[in-house]
Amino acid sequence: MAGRKYNALWQQTMMRIKNPKISVPFYEKNFGMKLVHQYDFPQWKFSLYFMERPRQGASLPPPGTRESEAYLWNMQGTTLELTHNHGAEDDAQFSVWSGNEGCDLPKDSPLYKEGVVRGFGHIAFNVEDVVKGSADLEKDGVKFRKRPHEGRMKDIAFAEDPDGYWVELVKRSNGTGIVEPQNFSQTMLRIKDADKSLAFYRDVLGMTLVRAMHFPGDFSNYFLACLSNEEAAQAPHPESPEAADFVNGLWQPCLELTHNHGTENDADFHVHTGNTAPQGFGHIGYLVDDLKACCGEMQDVGVPFFKKPEDGNMHQIAFALDPDGYRVEIVQETAVLQVYAVISELSLNLG
Repeated sequence: MAGRKYNALWQQTMMRIKNPKISVPFYEKNFGMKLVHQYDFPQWKFSLYFMERPRQGASLPPPGTRESEAYLWNMQGTTLELTHNHGAEDDAQFSVWSGNEGCDLPKDSPLYKEGVVRGFGHIAFNVEDVVKGSADLEKDGVKFRKRPHEGRMKDIAFAEDPDGYWVELVKRSNGTGIVEPQNFSQTMLRIKDADKSLAFYRDVLGMTLVRAMHFPGDFSNYFLACLSNEEAAQAPHPESPEAADFVNGLWQPCLELTHNHGTENDADFHVHTGNTAPQGFGHIGYLVDDLKACCGEMQDVGVPFFKKPEDGNMHQIAFALDPDGYRVEIVQETAVLQVYAVISELSLNLG
């Protein structure tokens, strides 16, 4: 279990955006996120914005400083990494793919789209009251895909961010002691084969399966989190009635893997990872305390890599591929300043 051995912590979910002057304030105003650090690469025509939902009273260094960069690559939380290709904001034809349109849907679905299969699904925030939270957001001009009273599930809602990415609102468990109005709680990815994906995220990266929901003949959802040994010891069985309250009471986000039953037996089925046209979601990423050793053990158990640590001139970053081909960034913790050169080297692939 390389991830556990090398203290892998989920540090980022990357999404491409059209206009940071709209997206960054959207997440600040509506979900309490703060800009942790910003990288600008005018020579390669892209910028990166890392946003975190900090705890109340937390003091963050000013973004764009050595201190904020050190915080970013040593942090315990999970960020949204918003990637902006310069000029996209002035291109009337530019749009990102939310991950929720595809030809794997019925042709009469409004989300049916030829030439692509769904992949990334949404991010989520936990709130005390989904109905009130949704009403407040809508009053402030936020668009909704699903309001709480619509559809079968009354305890969730789906808003849209400025690029059309889906943002789920989930009711926080009672009695958590969390005082913040929102906390970043999920990133959802669709997968082909649950057994293979669980083996990767749980058994290789060391995440803990904290909840499993099954809808026979339809789909299953699996929620995984990076827990301390103490937290993992307190977690109920993932299929127990108590698992829902445990998950919805966490401060840190869960990786939600959605498996539509039967896709594992379809040789032609594959998800779209978002890194070829149409682009949108990019990757999730982890910090580890020994990148070379961690990646070496991952390779020993057959994990493929898009970029190994030894590739190129800088060795502080790698991109593994999960069983569906989603990119999983792995970064050496405390890799301050060196990250500039590594990201620059990878700029064409990131964009």
